[in-house]
Amino acid sequence: MLTIENPRTFDWAGISLADCCEGNAFDVHFTLKLFDMLEEKLEELGMRDMFEKVISRSLPIFAQIEYDGLDVDTDALSLLGDQLRLKNIEQEDSLYSCPGVLSTDNMSSNHHLIEILYTREGALELYPPDKTTKGSPSVSAPTLKLLLEHINKELSTRDV
Repeated sequence: MLTIENPRTFDWAGISLADCCEGNAFDVHFTLKLFDMLEEKLEELGMRDMFEKVISRSLPIFAQIEYDGLDVDTDALSLLGDQLRLKNIEQEDSLYSCPGVLSTDNMSSNHHLIEILYTREGALELYPPDKTTKGSPSVSAPTLKLLLEHINKELSTRDV
């Protein structure tokens, strides 16, 4: 494998033919090994048919898109962005009607989210499933997703 320290400063024009050939040979060797490993994994997972019938047939289409570029309707994209922003604002506004959420709370503030979810009396008072490296209750996206899964599971077991 052709290993270089910095591709920006490497003298590509001055590389010896022997080094170039050796690097290419290693690249081919490891690419083939990777191909064999992936093929074996696809077989093991029972996804070989899906790969052959769907994914591999779509590769030329994606390659052509990569080569030609993709036409984007900027007006439609802008309209969609406006709709998503409005929906996001409406969703955030609806959170203020929940018990324990104050009108002064900032939903973008980790401190306020920690209070609402875990520590504020009369709010949700949930048990934090994860903590930050500093020991505070976590409000990271994976933690919030985990909380939502727990809440949905609990609600599904009740007659609500």
